[in-house]
Amino acid sequence: MVKSKNSAPLSATDFTPLEEKSTTSRRGPSPVILLTTAFTLFAMAVMLFLFAARAVIFRLDPNSATVDLDGLAFHIGDNYLLLKGQHQVRAQAPGYYPLAQTIEVSGDTTQEIEMTLQPLPGNLLVRSSLDDIQVRIDDQDAGRVPGTLEEISRGAHKLEFSKYRYFNLRQQIEIEGLGKTQAIDIALQPAWGQMAFTTTPAGADLFIDDRLIGQTPISAEVLETGSQLTLKAPGYKTLKKQVTVKAGSQAQHPLIEMIVADGQVVISSTPAGASITLDQQFQGTTPLTIDVSPFSQHRIELFLEGYLKASRSLSVKPEQQTNLAVDLQPNIGSVRFNITPADATILVDGKAYGSGSQTLSLNAKPHSISVTKSGYETKSMTVTPRPGHQQALNIDLLTLQQAYWASRPPLIKTSLGKRLKLFQPNEQFMLGAPRRQPGRRANEAERAVRLERPFYLATHETTNAEFKTWKDQHSSTAIKGQTLDMPDQPVARVSWQEAALFCNWLSRKEGLPAFYIVEQARVTGVNWDAHGYRLPTEAEWAWAAKIDQQSRSQIFPWNNDLYPPQQVSGNYADESANGFLAFTLANYNDQYPVSAVVGSFPANSKGLFDMDGNVAEWVNDFFDIRPNRGDAELDPHGPEQGTRYVIRGASWALASRTELRLSYRDSGTDGRIDLGFRIARYVDKPGATL
Repeated sequence: MVKSKNSAPLSATDFTPLEEKSTTSRRGPSPVILLTTAFTLFAMAVMLFLFAARAVIFRLDPNSATVDLDGLAFHIGDNYLLLKGQHQVRAQAPGYYPLAQTIEVSGDTTQEIEMTLQPLPGNLLVRSSLDDIQVRIDDQDAGRVPGTLEEISRGAHKLEFSKYRYFNLRQQIEIEGLGKTQAIDIALQPAWGQMAFTTTPAGADLFIDDRLIGQTPISAEVLETGSQLTLKAPGYKTLKKQVTVKAGSQAQHPLIEMIVADGQVVISSTPAGASITLDQQFQGTTPLTIDVSPFSQHRIELFLEGYLKASRSLSVKPEQQTNLAVDLQPNIGSVRFNITPADATILVDGKAYGSGSQTLSLNAKPHSISVTKSGYETKSMTVTPRPGHQQALNIDLLTLQQAYWASRPPLIKTSLGKRLKLFQPNEQFMLGAPRRQPGRRANEAERAVRLERPFYLATHETTNAEFKTWKDQHSSTAIKGQTLDMPDQPVARVSWQEAALFCNWLSRKEGLPAFYIVEQARVTGVNWDAHGYRLPTEAEWAWAAKIDQQSRSQIFPWNNDLYPPQQVSGNYADESANGFLAFTLANYNDQYPVSAVVGSFPANSKGLFDMDGNVAEWVNDFFDIRPNRGDAELDPHGPEQGTRYVIRGASWALASRTELRLSYRDSGTDGRIDLGFRIARYVDKPGATL
């Protein structure tokens, strides 16, 4: 014990000894156990992979290609063990484009995957002693060589080499590809020979294929395939021709005699457009530049309609230009224009020459003549004056209205074949009959009427065949065994309403505006502005029937005699109908006991048939009795309202002198066996359709 200086003596204390440490240390798992465990786990993983994996065989073209796969894979022989699902595969080989694709591993059987790699193109090194050679591969431009042609696809190719003045070279080549460069040597063969040229005169400039070689006499290279030769010399015509010579040979071209060059003549005329002949050969029209052979006299002539011929003689030098200007002298003729109206204006070729009649001196050529005046139709024509002979033209202008009506066709035809004749009365007459006329009835009071509106009127009565086109069940019936229903007989037993409705039907059929206003299948009014088919007005019918071509009024169809003539003039109640008619004409036999075929008897002076006789006819007007008011009625069309309609004309059933008069009028609404109709229509106004 070591004691400390000046310290108190130590005393005993309680003491508990520490636990004794063990001399044996703790240790982890042994390496053997760890290795065994790891191997076991690896084996289990391998077993699981083998259990889940599927075999895949890759068929590669080329066979030297290798495969890289993503993820876990085992390569056993030709097989690759891969887990199910998608895998990225990349195949590659030297000289080929790499190939990458996605495959799907599935199923329980071995899959085979084919992968074909595309070879890389090859290169071709072309060697030649010549430069700037054009090359084509498979007929496609590939550039120029010598040099390397890159990226040529693998396989057989057609090569063509060309160069000016050398023969083309063609050959086949097999390109290996795979990124390799092949080499070939080519030698093009010259395609030219030598040819010597001489000319008269010497010293002409020689061009071969537009390249100046020199002056003749001279030798030049000429292609076997042909070269363009050009020779030029002052004062001589340029000569061009194709020449050829065998390659590698020498030849002498025959002497070439140069032709003296033409001179030129620049020809103009006043006025322009004159025809030109050179030595009687047509050249063209002025202004014109023509070539003329030198050192000779030539005759140039100019011709222009309406002008005198001009002739000139001249000579030119080689390559000399001569100007020839000619003032043509007019060839005059005289034309007298007699113009009506006197203040109408004359235009000649669009130029105004004043108004009224006058004599004009004009060039002897066709002129466009127009005579015009406001409110009148312009008249145009072509006139060619004749020198030495005065011509006279009488030109009468029509007002626009006159011209329009004059242009209307004199005869039209319906779609059923019915002909209608144009009438333009423009005259006044007395409708009705004078009081002292034998047989006159009280409903025939005379009154003055004037017709101005042009109209068409059928030349024949409407037939059964025509009417049945609209109403096929209609029958005109028969009487005492005598039929009224043959196709060409006039239709009968037709009411006024039926006749009017037939007119409207025919208008619609031909695209014309309907004349009659129809409500609930009945006519309730008319449209006087329409030019569709209609029944004639009473005034139109009377004028057409009894006013002759000399504007004289007739009493009977035959004349003013009280008795019918011995010759048959119409179909009336005659002796042939004695068996079933109470009254007949004595000593008159028209051979038809009932109605006749329309047009069987002569037409009246206006070319209209059966205007009196055969069947009586409906007209458009309501029936009334009007006294003469003094002033003439213009284009009358009867009262606006009424209960009955006017019937005009005699028939096959009537025989009294009262009934046979052309002024005889009756009335009604319903049809009867001796009553029919004919159609009419107004002339269309400007802009309408016939």
